[in-house]
Amino acid sequence: MKKLTAFILSAAFVPALALSTSAIADKHDAKKADGEQQMSGQQQMRSKPAGAFYADDIIGKNIKQRSSDEDIGEIQDLIIGEDGQVLGVVVTTGALLGLGGQEVGLAWDQVEHTVEDDESMFYTNVDEDTLRDSPKYERD
Repeated sequence: MKKLTAFILSAAFVPALALSTSAIADKHDAKKADGEQQMSGQQQMRSKPAGAFYADDIIGKNIKQRSSDEDIGEIQDLIIGEDGQVLGVVVTTGALLGLGGQEVGLAWDQVEHTVEDDESMFYTNVDEDTLRDSPKYERD
């Protein structure tokens, strides 16, 4: 009798579960379709958009002081917010042959990116002494 009751209950619930799973999948597909429209109808990108650049165009590059055009540090990393936007960069300053430098954080709005002779260049108005005297960047 227990087996018959279990069979009858499963016969009643399986179609209901199948229908609810289908409804959830339809909602997921609708959300996915909305996201695709936000990407101009594309699921994938074929190339970087105009004006965009890659992380490796930034990381490892020297940053120069705008008025003196002198190298004041090297960009070591990007600081990226929860929304995916670049908030800042981690710069190593005062290093001589890779020794003795300290990491400092520099807000992205303090960094100017230009392209010169097909090469990404980075400038800031912050001078080397100010950057060197900045608090050490603490990684969490």
